[in-house]
Amino acid sequence: MASPVRPEASLTCLLPPPAIPKLRSPSCSSRRERLSDSDFSGSLKQDNHLKSVDLNHVIKLLEETESSNSEELLQALKNVVKRYDSGIPLKELPRISKILNLCAEKIQDHSDFIEPTCEILKLYRLPFYKKKLSDEVNYAKEAQESVAQLGYLMRVPCSQVRIQICKCVISFYHAEPPKKEFEGEFYLYLIYQPLSANYKRKMVELGGLAETLVLALALVENQLTEKLWIIKTLQHLSTSEANCTFMMKAEAPKRLCSHMNDADVTGQLLFRSSEVLWNLLENASKEEIVTQLSNLECVHALKEAFTNLLLHGSRHYDRQLRNDILVISTLIAQNPGAPMIETGFAKQLILFATFVEVKSHNPLVKGLKLIYTNEDFELKKLLLNVLTVLAKDLCTVQLLHEGRVMLALFYYVKPHEKPGVLDWSEAQHEELQLHAIATLATVAPLLVEDYMMCQGNTRLLMFLEWCTSNDPFVGQGNSFHGTGGRGNKLSQMRYCLRVLSSVVSLCDEAVNLDLCDQGAINQLLGTLKYTASRYKEEAIVLEIQTDILLILSTLCENDPHRKELFGWEGVDTLIPFMKLDAKKFYGGLGHNRLLFSTLDCLWCCVMGCTILEDYFLEKEGLFLLLDLLVLNQRNVCNQILGILVEYCDNPKAASHINVWRGKKEQTAANLLINLWRQEEEELGVKHDKAGRIVDLKKPLVGRFQARQAVTPMPASCPTVAIMDVAENMRAKIYCIICKLGFENLPGLSAKDFVTLAIIRRYLDFKVGEIWGEVCAELKEENFRPVSPDQEAMQVITQTFENVGKMVVSLQTEMLESQHYQERQEERKNYAKIQSLHKQTEMVNKSWENFLTRTSNYDALKKAKKIQEKSIEESRAKARQPNTIFHPTDIKNLNTTIAAGRLVTVESTPTELTGGPLADTELALKKLPIRGGALQRIKGVKVMEPFKKDSVSVNAFKAAAGSPLLSPPSVPSMVWLSRVLLRKYGRFMDDLRIYVKGGSGGMGHPRLGGEGGRGGDVWLVAHEKLTLKRMKSQNPKKRFLAEPGANSKIAALKGAKGKDCKVNVPLGISVVTDYGKLLGELNKPGDQLLVARGGAGGSLMTNFLPSRGQKLSVHLDLKLIADVGLVGFPNAGKSSLLTSISHATPQIADYAFTTINPELGTVMYPDHKQITVADLPGLIEGAHENKGRGHKFLKHVERTKQLLFVVDVFGFQLASKTPFRTAFETIILLTKELELYKEELRDKPALLAVNKMDLPNAQRNFNELMEQLQNPQDHLHSFPKAMIPADPVRFKEIIPVSAFTGEGTEELIMCLRKVLDEEAEKNIEQYQREQLHALHLSEI
Repeated sequence: MASPVRPEASLTCLLPPPAIPKLRSPSCSSRRERLSDSDFSGSLKQDNHLKSVDLNHVIKLLEETESSNSEELLQALKNVVKRYDSGIPLKELPRISKILNLCAEKIQDHSDFIEPTCEILKLYRLPFYKKKLSDEVNYAKEAQESVAQLGYLMRVPCSQVRIQICKCVISFYHAEPPKKEFEGEFYLYLIYQPLSANYKRKMVELGGLAETLVLALALVENQLTEKLWIIKTLQHLSTSEANCTFMMKAEAPKRLCSHMNDADVTGQLLFRSSEVLWNLLENASKEEIVTQLSNLECVHALKEAFTNLLLHGSRHYDRQLRNDILVISTLIAQNPGAPMIETGFAKQLILFATFVEVKSHNPLVKGLKLIYTNEDFELKKLLLNVLTVLAKDLCTVQLLHEGRVMLALFYYVKPHEKPGVLDWSEAQHEELQLHAIATLATVAPLLVEDYMMCQGNTRLLMFLEWCTSNDPFVGQGNSFHGTGGRGNKLSQMRYCLRVLSSVVSLCDEAVNLDLCDQGAINQLLGTLKYTASRYKEEAIVLEIQTDILLILSTLCENDPHRKELFGWEGVDTLIPFMKLDAKKFYGGLGHNRLLFSTLDCLWCCVMGCTILEDYFLEKEGLFLLLDLLVLNQRNVCNQILGILVEYCDNPKAASHINVWRGKKEQTAANLLINLWRQEEEELGVKHDKAGRIVDLKKPLVGRFQARQAVTPMPASCPTVAIMDVAENMRAKIYCIICKLGFENLPGLSAKDFVTLAIIRRYLDFKVGEIWGEVCAELKEENFRPVSPDQEAMQVITQTFENVGKMVVSLQTEMLESQHYQERQEERKNYAKIQSLHKQTEMVNKSWENFLTRTSNYDALKKAKKIQEKSIEESRAKARQPNTIFHPTDIKNLNTTIAAGRLVTVESTPTELTGGPLADTELALKKLPIRGGALQRIKGVKVMEPFKKDSVSVNAFKAAAGSPLLSPPSVPSMVWLSRVLLRKYGRFMDDLRIYVKGGSGGMGHPRLGGEGGRGGDVWLVAHEKLTLKRMKSQNPKKRFLAEPGANSKIAALKGAKGKDCKVNVPLGISVVTDYGKLLGELNKPGDQLLVARGGAGGSLMTNFLPSRGQKLSVHLDLKLIADVGLVGFPNAGKSSLLTSISHATPQIADYAFTTINPELGTVMYPDHKQITVADLPGLIEGAHENKGRGHKFLKHVERTKQLLFVVDVFGFQLASKTPFRTAFETIILLTKELELYKEELRDKPALLAVNKMDLPNAQRNFNELMEQLQNPQDHLHSFPKAMIPADPVRFKEIIPVSAFTGEGTEELIMCLRKVLDEEAEKNIEQYQREQLHALHLSEI
């Protein structure tokens, strides 16, 4: 604190103002800066007898001359003064000092020596001169001793000498220019140069002159003038740190306080003393100064000085001096050992701090008023600060209570009105208000009873409400504490929350209950939202939000009712604070503290309340916690892991944790294991490169724990192993994974599994460490256990060591398995590369063959003959009735293959196709369709030619969304059927819907009424309903039950909300988004509850209702049929279904004609019906969902038996895929079903070998039968991946032709036979189970 300037007019006679040295121009020649020998003999021209003055002679005279020859001696001293009236050379300084000392000794006997002594002292005020540059160093010791001698001369009992010494020392700090300057001839040799003033100051510091002067105060206790001069000198000396150090050795603060209140009309003694104390505080050790002042005498002196200046000081500088002394007193009050209470100073300071706000009858303040000047404003702030300092000493609590400090401070906790004429200004009042509230934050926890008597909670909440309101604001943020900026009340809000935080942190139930009863939780949440929405992220805003969260944490901790008051609104408020950007964590604004307080609020306000926990999960709060865990900030990680440990007690938490995915699809289990590894790396736990255990006896011990010496401790003291559990994160990670389960953790690598093996045995290893510490302590204390105990300890130690060996063995096995899998992957990749290489070679060879065949005339001629022969053999022997024949020689028709004479064509009307034949001679006016494939497909309707008034073909195609011309590579009818199917016939077997139970009704708090329960959402199985129709009827796919009725006077028990019943098709499996199966609906009328309504408000829930369950579920349709057709594409499944039933599936001569499942019904003469499901064709890898394999295979699960349909000539999906024979097709189908679900192998199976009407079909069929009778003889050529574990054993194998109907009747009868046999087996099994149950009940 800067020292104010005081007037010194009262000491003008004693303290002449120092002369201001004149600044010399840099152009002055060195002649004006140096003095020659002629200068020191400047008076030689006038008095020749002075030339013979010798200092040694003078010293000899002073030592030998008696008092009778004093005149000669005095003349010699005058000559010395005359000779060195321009300055003293350094080499002469020791002799001058000796002369001065000898003169001072003679003063006591001869007063005549006073004047020459003073004159010689004046020579010290002149500059010192050097002849050489090295003189400063060579004569440094002599100069130091000469300057230090000045302090010792203070013993001379002469006021004039003492004052002259003080003036001399002061001149060192206010140097005067030399009175005489050399004016001789320029040609004289100039050899002397003056030293700087800093040289004298340095000599003062080295000589310890300041310490001597402090001790000299004891010699002038009764001489006011000399005392003032010494203190003034100390004031100049105290500007140097070195001098302050010497002054502290002499106990300067204590000595100054002892003279502070001495009689002094001018008031300079108090002023100078306070200035010296200020300089000491700035340049010396503050703690040491406070220690020296912390005694009864000094505190009493400061008390007396402050009180006198406060009550009687009227001048401006008196008020400034009063404030300075109060600051020094405040520093002393911070020392617990200071006698502030014993001297009554503390009581007086409390009185002066509160007399304006609280009326007092103490005579000290009677008639005392503040005049609202800047000095009085500073006084008021300092007094408030003193209250804060005194409150830190519990001994002053009673004084604070008696002084009614709490009431005085609450005077400022209110909106400030516009000031009057005699009052503080707006800015001053605002700053005093903030000072008072800040002081209240310190004092309130000590005076809780006074706080409650003053209705502190009510006043603070009202003041906080004013801070968030739009009421006029007078202060405008002008004060020093108004760091929130102009035009807002953020500073008031911050200090108000500090008071609440300090009071609430006491955990006083009466205070906290009073706060909650006044709606503090809702008000604090509102304030939190207000600051988050209105202000930017500044330091003061973040501090306010942090304090609010901490207050809420303290209020809601361990109180379920208050947690419910915190409610969903509080959870919604917490969520945004958890979305922290990692870059802001160390930004310096306080985001880290805000995050810590948010997590603490989550722990205290949400954990333990099931409703809030579930709502937090719905808001994906657990995902945010895991995102914060990724930041890998140690303190944050510990806190988050602690929350997760508690949260895992919630049964819904595990699924959320497992579903979470971080960057690069990182799972929560992988994140936790990475944190474990990082923790062990920091602790220095030893592992090998693969992560396996190295130390079997102590696998979890780190470097620090290993270095700890064994120290016997009582059983109640935790050991190093126990402290390790409490301090690091490994124990928390172990608890979380235990609750998640060690099995089926997603997203783990082999390295993670190696670490997981250690985590799984964490508790065993820790118990082993504790037993190891027990053994070590027994050994350290030289205790020898009895034999049984010794054997038991050895067995225990060996057991835990064996656990370590077992874990290492398991880790090694995991690593070997990983290496094996890697080798297998390499082999597979190599096999793929080799296969691609072979296919490339085959393509190249095929291309060469093609070139050979197309470029060689003989080869082309031979191929044509073979083709003609094949056409002739495949031609029907007899013409079918009502069939149209067309010649193959068509003009303008180009073809790349040789044509036969006649080809039977079953074409589509050109009005529908508009294909490439539309402009040829084949365009028919009317096409009668009496036979062929189109007649067998009952779903195809024969259309008459379009009339003139009908819609044009082009318009029909445009409506279907197709181009005007069909693609030339696809037959026209197939292309059109695809367009129509894609637009109008899409099959649905999966639908996602949103369901929500109704919320409960509000209770009636006054009458104790209960609200009605919300309605439930039920799924009801219904026949003749499809998912497609269900979606069309409910486009939004949202099903909401009605809420329960509120309790009211007419009906205290509210009615239950109406249930929402949703009709769904048969064969539905209801699955959540997380894969959990809720149930199945297979029979008409089956019902399944999917969303329960919320409970109504009651006494247990504070009459607040609960929300209904809400979730999204998948309706997964699986067809229910007696027989399921299984086969590869283009095997003839759809054709076979058409020939044995009335179904009309899509049929064409290309793969994947059936893209959705179809159901057909087979009728028997006895009116029995069986359903047959035509499933889309499978491909290799269907179990891995290739070709939408899962979507097709799931329909096989609910069929009673399987009908394998294979092409007798084999199957090839594309030119790039390998060709499969009929036997290979059966093996591959069996393997795909086995890999998808092993239970499918146990279903009864039949085999239908299709396309037996084609040439050479019987030969292929015989070969297939031979392979099926002895499959093991033919499986050796298959890759291991293709061979099923248990080949399917077919109950019947029937050759059929779906085209001609050959074998279909036999197939129908076999299907009936097998179904009847399975039904009889099921009936027998059911009867046996019933008999067994009856037998058990009788026993």
